[in-house]
Amino acid sequence: MKATDFVKKHGWEKVIEALKTTPKNYNFQSTDVDPILAKDGAVIGFNCKVHTISSAAVKLLVESYELVEECGGLTKAKERVSQEERLPSPNIFYVLVVSSAIDDVEACQ
Repeated sequence: MKATDFVKKHGWEKVIEALKTTPKNYNFQSTDVDPILAKDGAVIGFNCKVHTISSAAVKLLVESYELVEECGGLTKAKERVSQEERLPSPNIFYVLVVSSAIDDVEACQ
């Protein structure tokens, strides 16, 4: 499971809280339980998968989310990048950083 899938599954609020209360360099675990079905559709068992997700990867996504939120959300962040790009001398660093953060947040939707 990728860090983006972890955020999709658990949501930003829970992921941010988990990151705040977790020791540094800790790996998160997330499980998926899929039913095993008989030919008649009855559940005869379960397939359990445990995924390990790097806290460093999750932290990067949370930092992107927080940056986008500081810009006023996705729509306003996109508007700010667009406005900056139209300037005669745009701040390329700003454009790249915020655009990357927008991409991260959109990947988690």
